[in-house]
Amino acid sequence: MKTAKYISGFLLLTAFGCISPVIADAQRGTVKRQVKKDMEKKYADPQREKGKAELEKITYENDKRYADPTNKVQATIAFEDKELNKKGEAKTTVVQKIVFGKTGECIVMNEGDKKETWMIYNYADKANYIVDVKKKTAIKMPLINMHKMTESGAKKNADKNDTISSNGWKATGEEQNINGYNCKKYIYTYPDNKSYSSMDMWMSDEVKLNLGDNYMFGARLNAYKIPANPQYKEMAHGFIVRSVLYDKKGVAVSQRDLKEFKKSADEQYFDMSKFKVTDVMGVL
Repeated sequence: MKTAKYISGFLLLTAFGCISPVIADAQRGTVKRQVKKDMEKKYADPQREKGKAELEKITYENDKRYADPTNKVQATIAFEDKELNKKGEAKTTVVQKIVFGKTGECIVMNEGDKKETWMIYNYADKANYIVDVKKKTAIKMPLINMHKMTESGAKKNADKNDTISSNGWKATGEEQNINGYNCKKYIYTYPDNKSYSSMDMWMSDEVKLNLGDNYMFGARLNAYKIPANPQYKEMAHGFIVRSVLYDKKGVAVSQRDLKEFKKSADEQYFDMSKFKVTDVMGVL
């Protein structure tokens, strides 16, 4: 009834031209807010409860997808990404670490910075945690569809790799020790890219990476393999330790380095006892 009064009063005043455009706008806002409130109460609240009930059927203890939460291989991999200026100096530097623990996987962003954040996939808890390290807080949510999302992303990247021509590669014969690994340099020249001309790839066969069937990023990283190349068969066993991307003018614009690789994991990333955890299921 209250909404009906707002609407009828507004239409009546507008019809007789008795209110200014400013007042009319204010009235419209009032009507919209009231109608939205009524509609949310009538439709959104029941749908929210229904959605929550459906979610709870496959949440946490009801989630049967991770019968064995144990990762067969533990590892820590860290990459450093630099955006370069015209002098080849770093404008920005970002370090991203991926940790494969005993019962989960974690992406560490901005390590050591005040904005350090952890994205954790804990298969024992059947939960995803987003951790703000400085604030000592964490948001907990169900592991719904995360596997499908990463599989989809991996497929898109694999499809991109399939478009790379094996004829675009050239072995330079250059060798260099980078971050403790003996590497060989290859150059890939893009045939029809509007933004980039080429990429230097420093590869090493000393990095042995096989994460088996780790649920999330482990299985996906195993898919990021260099395309088979009959001209340089040794590339199939290589891991990219450094890559440098060049624009159309031949100027280096970005660089990625493998900074850390070890077959062990720091389990601190999976210990939530130090953080105030808010479960989204408790606020739905």
